[in-house]
Amino acid sequence: MRTITGLRLRRDRRGVSNIIVVVLSLVIIIAIVSNVVLWSYRMNQLDWEKIRENVKISNVTRVSATRSPWFVVQSEYTVNTGSRVSGAYEDTQVADDGGWETFQEEETPPTYRLDVNGTFTLDLSSYPLWSVSTVEIQLRYGASDAGENWYLKAYNWTANEFSDSGFNSTTGHTPTTGWDNYAVNLTDQWRSYVQDDGTMRVEVCDEGNEAVRMTVDIDFLGVRIVFSEIRFTFRNEGALTFHLVSLWIINSTDHERYDINAIVNSGETLNYIRDDISLPTGQYAVKVVTERGNIAVYLGS
Repeated sequence: MRTITGLRLRRDRRGVSNIIVVVLSLVIIIAIVSNVVLWSYRMNQLDWEKIRENVKISNVTRVSATRSPWFVVQSEYTVNTGSRVSGAYEDTQVADDGGWETFQEEETPPTYRLDVNGTFTLDLSSYPLWSVSTVEIQLRYGASDAGENWYLKAYNWTANEFSDSGFNSTTGHTPTTGWDNYAVNLTDQWRSYVQDDGTMRVEVCDEGNEAVRMTVDIDFLGVRIVFSEIRFTFRNEGALTFHLVSLWIINSTDHERYDINAIVNSGETLNYIRDDISLPTGQYAVKVVTERGNIAVYLGS
């Protein structure tokens, strides 16, 4: 009897164990199936939302020219020909502040000459080279005589000489013997005059045909960067709001990526302006990517 009872107990224990194993297996299967179903639902939901997105780039436009602050000399000018009479380079850092630096021409065979230059450093951490459209030079000066023109030039790092080749004006400026403002623009040739670290050298010189010794007061001399703001027009032609997260500017040689954060509701148009993006010359493509992974492309030139 004891043997029979022991056998029944062992069978009962095995039966209970089998039931527990079956129940646990069912729980695990249900959890797995539930997760698969939930994952499938979420994936189908994402796919469904992605399909319903419809992002368009309807236009890309340069909207304005924006200018950096002036960059001025941080050390004394170099006088190649002529002499310094009074003042210091600090007096040329701010226009119309009551101070200036005075230089005098030097006598040379058959005439008088003056040639001074200073070193300027553009802030490329705030205005990177790829964002530059051009560079401007501004001089506020007073000459003692109006008998000859004065010129602004910059050091051409390619040609290894001071030059105004490619400037918007190469005819110089005729003084009035009062305070005069003289400005030049380096046009699309600016890159030859700016080193990779932002260094520029700017020269002020006379025409060299005057037989009367002149003095020149330099009240201000500075350079600044001109860069364009770009307007991107995004159109939401889908049923869902989309979130743009990245933008690419692409041409045959460069692929520049930018982080963006732009939300456009269904049926709306957004004008999105950036001043840290420049468009390349020639043909290019603009690509935007949504948070859901959809892409729109605009071709321009």
